[in-house]
Amino acid sequence: MNIVRLTYASRLKKPLGHAALEKIMDVSRRNNKKLGVTGALCSSPRGFLQILEGPAAAVNDLYNRIVRDPRHSQVTLLEYVKVPFREFENWSMAYIRTDEIAKALLHKYSTHHVFDPFSMGPMQARVFLLAITELRAHYLAKQHAGSRTRSS
Repeated sequence: MNIVRLTYASRLKKPLGHAALEKIMDVSRRNNKKLGVTGALCSSPRGFLQILEGPAAAVNDLYNRIVRDPRHSQVTLLEYVKVPFREFENWSMAYIRTDEIAKALLHKYSTHHVFDPFSMGPMQARVFLLAITELRAHYLAKQHAGSRTRSS
C-alpha cells in the first residue's frame, strides 16, 4: 500500500466553538479509523493546520471534501508526497487547540507569536504537529496514570 502525506492550511468562514470542533473531531476520528487515515489537526480562530496520512484514495477523498466544505475558505495545499511510513500512526486524528500550546513551542516553529497556519512551510508544519502531538501524548499518559492512581 502506498502511503501519502497531505498537509494543508485553511481558514474558517465563521468561528466554531470548542464543542462544535470536538463534535467534528469525534466524527473524523471514527471515519479515519475506518479509512486507515491518521494525522493531526491544530486549530485556532485564525484557521486550521492539518496533516492527513494513509492510502492515497482515502486521503484524496478527504481533502476534496474539505475543499468543498462550506465552513472552510482559502484551503491551501502545503504538501502532498508519498512517504515510506506514517509519522502519526497512533492518532486517528490528534487535535490540539492553539490555546493549549506553549508560546515557546510556537515561537520555535513560526515567525509569528500567534498561530497562523499560513505562515508555515511544509517542513515547519510537519515538525510543529509532531512536536505538539508528542506533548499531547505525554499529557494524556499523565492523565491516564493519575486516573488509575485515584481509582486504585
